[in-house]
Amino acid sequence: MGIIFAIVTAFAFAFSNIFIKRGMETSSKDNGFFMTVFLNVLILGLVALFYRLFVSQVSISINGVILFGLSGIFTTFLGRITLFKSFREIGPSRGAAIKNSAPLFTILFAVIFLQEVLHLYPLIGVLFVLFGLGIQGYYLLKQERLPTNHKSSNYKKGYFLALLSAFVFGIGQAIRKPGMQEMPDPFFGAFISSVVALIIILLFEWKKGTVVKTIRNQYKNRNYNYYLSGVLTSVAILSFFIGITYTQVSYVAAIAAVEPLLTIILSKILLRNQEAITRYTVYSASAVFCGVITIILFNS
Repeated sequence: MGIIFAIVTAFAFAFSNIFIKRGMETSSKDNGFFMTVFLNVLILGLVALFYRLFVSQVSISINGVILFGLSGIFTTFLGRITLFKSFREIGPSRGAAIKNSAPLFTILFAVIFLQEVLHLYPLIGVLFVLFGLGIQGYYLLKQERLPTNHKSSNYKKGYFLALLSAFVFGIGQAIRKPGMQEMPDPFFGAFISSVVALIIILLFEWKKGTVVKTIRNQYKNRNYNYYLSGVLTSVAILSFFIGITYTQVSYVAAIAAVEPLLTIILSKILLRNQEAITRYTVYSASAVFCGVITIILFNS
C-alpha cells in the first residue's frame, strides 16, 4: 500500500509541474509558488479537520508538530531557496540533476538514524531507481553548457548550493517518518508542513513590503493552471505522508524521486514538443521501471 501512495506522489507532482509550466506561459511574473502553497494549506487543512472530526482523533504531540514543521522548512523553504540559487550559477539542468540525488540522503538518514533495514531485493530495486535517475542526471549535466564568462568560484558555489539543496530535501523527507511515529496522523502532518511553508513565504513578502500586493494579484490575475497545481501538490504531499505510514521512508522517497523523469515524459505527451525524449530518457525510464517493479514485488 505504501508503494502505491509513493507512485501517486510521483505522478501527482509530475502533473503539477505540467500545470505550472502552462501557468507560467500566461503569468510570466508569477511562478505559482504562493498560490499552490496557499491551496495546500486550505485543502490539507479541510482534509485534516474532516479526518479528526469523523475518522480518528490522534492526540496532538508537540514533538510531532515540531518535526512536521521542520520537514516543511527543510523541503519547501531551504530546499527550494538553495535550488533556485544554484540555477543562477550553473543553470537549471545542472542544478536539477544534482538535486535529484536527494533520495540518497533520505536513505542514509533513515538507515543510520531511524534504523531502517533495506532488504536485499527491495534494495536492488532502490539501486535500479537511483541508477536510472543517475542516467538522466548525467544527461542533464552533459547537455547544458556554462556561459563562457562563467567564473570558477561561481561554478563551485553553484554545485555546492545544488548539493545542499539535495541534502536538505532528503533530510526533510526523512524527518517526516519520526514525526509520524510521534503523531501518527498523516493528514495533520501534511497540513502542518504546508502551514509552515506559507508562514515563511508571508514573512518574506512582508519583509519586502509586498504582502498585500502579492495577495491582491492572486485574485486579480486568476490562473487556473496554478489552482490545479495546488490541488495536485496537495495530493502529492498527503500521499507521501500516507505512504510512510505503510512502508519505509527509504522506499517511498526513492519512488517519489522519479517525478522529474515523469515530468519529461508527460511534457512530451501533453505539451507537444516542449521536451525531448532522448535515448538517455529511455535508458533512465527502463532502469526506473525495473526498480519500481522490483520494490513492488518484494516489498513486505
